[in-house]
Amino acid sequence: MANNEWAEAEVRVDRAHRLYDQGRWAEAAAELQAAISVNPYQAAWHFNLGLALEAMENHQEACRSFEAALEIDDQDVECLNCLAANATRLADYEKALDCYRRIDEIDRDFEPSYCNRIATYAEMGDHETAELMFYLARNLKDACPVCSYNIGNSLYSRGQYDQAILSWNEVLRLDPSHVQVHARLAEAHWQRLELGLAESHYRAQLAITPEDVDLLLDFGDLLVEMDQKEKAQHQYRKALKLSPADPGAYLCLGELALANDEIKEAQHLMAMVLRLDENNAIAHARMAQALLREKRVQDAAKHLVIGLKNCRNDPAMLHEYSQILLDAHLTQQANRVLTRLVKLSPNDANAHHNLAVTLFRLDKLEEGMSHCRKALDIQPRYPLALYNMAMAHVKQGKLHDAQVCVSEGLRLEPSNGPLQDLARQLNRREGLLSRIRDRLGRLWSGKGN
Repeated sequence: MANNEWAEAEVRVDRAHRLYDQGRWAEAAAELQAAISVNPYQAAWHFNLGLALEAMENHQEACRSFEAALEIDDQDVECLNCLAANATRLADYEKALDCYRRIDEIDRDFEPSYCNRIATYAEMGDHETAELMFYLARNLKDACPVCSYNIGNSLYSRGQYDQAILSWNEVLRLDPSHVQVHARLAEAHWQRLELGLAESHYRAQLAITPEDVDLLLDFGDLLVEMDQKEKAQHQYRKALKLSPADPGAYLCLGELALANDEIKEAQHLMAMVLRLDENNAIAHARMAQALLREKRVQDAAKHLVIGLKNCRNDPAMLHEYSQILLDAHLTQQANRVLTRLVKLSPNDANAHHNLAVTLFRLDKLEEGMSHCRKALDIQPRYPLALYNMAMAHVKQGKLHDAQVCVSEGLRLEPSNGPLQDLARQLNRREGLLSRIRDRLGRLWSGKGN
């Protein structure tokens, strides 16, 4: 009986290999788990199970499988390398680095481990060491698409988009069928505002991975920026068809409806998002915006309160909510959100400026000007902050100080319409005050008409 079970386990493993090659990873994992339950002493079976789980992006369980394999064969550098890669995905850098240490003890010239070291150090923010790993790998192998891909990620995260593009183009030269690099090239070209190139790379990536929902949504977002809204909607609907329980597609379609002023449709779509994810802070924000367009302030306030509870420590979302509150002239509420935001992000010039705007509206001029100055200390080239500083000076009757702010603002942005208008108003006032002063001076000196 035992022999039959072991033979069946071998059959299951062979079947798992075929399923894995067909991309049917969950079925492959199930076959391997069944085989391992019969014979848990095969390191290769645990290793292959780890690969299937990794393909399913179940990195926690993949790590357990690789560790089980290493309990049987602790000299397997390939298994150690896979464990390091999955530990990196889980931000368990200590475990990843320990794997690399163990690999060095066994085979210091195992080049694939350097590919993963680049990724690990880049994820840790240690880009200098990531680059060192890249060049050490080149001593072992002249060119490697995985190394070039990972160092491209490091360069991209540092904002070095030109260099990232060069690295990823090298990946395409070495491996034209690489499954991810077109998406990364699209992102880099998008950052450089090369939208046509970004579009072509998204289309190339979709030819490889046509059912990638996140990719479809990203491509849709690019098309929105290119003002191709109908095409964007088509991509979002394709994503929704592939994953009808994914709130992301509803959210993108709802934002597009809101941008097109289709208020009822936007509300319907945001309600769908909240049905699937009741704490989605972005959906609550967009629903509030849609309701405010209909002057339904109390209904909007309910969504703003719920949304803010779910993003108290998220600076980007606090920015979103504060802007909605400012636009709705809910000044006290915006003030509270922005006060928290500047505590979380004390070097955020926009947060200080917007907090200043709320304080000006609340007639707290000196406090508002203090935050305007902080904004300008952080970002000296900030014409809008200078405009609002000038307006505060006008309200205080300090016309000369207002003119100084306006002059600096126009030096930075000569075509700024609000600053030009304010400059004209100040010049007229200054001329009037000059004539009054001149008249008073003649009267006081006894030189009447």
